[in-house]
Amino acid sequence: MFRMTDFEEYIRQGEPSKREKAYAWRTAIGLQAVDGLTTSDYLKETARRHIEGEISIDEARGLIKSYYQSKTNREQMMTRSRRRIRCRVISLRY
Repeated sequence: MFRMTDFEEYIRQGEPSKREKAYAWRTAIGLQAVDGLTTSDYLKETARRHIEGEISIDEARGLIKSYYQSKTNREQMMTRSRRRIRCRVISLRY
């Protein structure tokens, strides 16, 4: 798992391009925290891959977008399923 302190390490000792990328990711994650949002391990790992140069920022953006869309779709399906089950239970009782 990638930790916030890993961004600090890039900023302190990283190559200039890695330092800039790490600073940008740390800032973005900090802005999410200000809004009360938590950051997934997936996002942090994707950020690490971008900082290391394994993927471009466009690839990182696409991966993160797909991940959260998929997660949202799964959550919506679970919510609909729970609603259907509640309706069935209610119909059995009355």
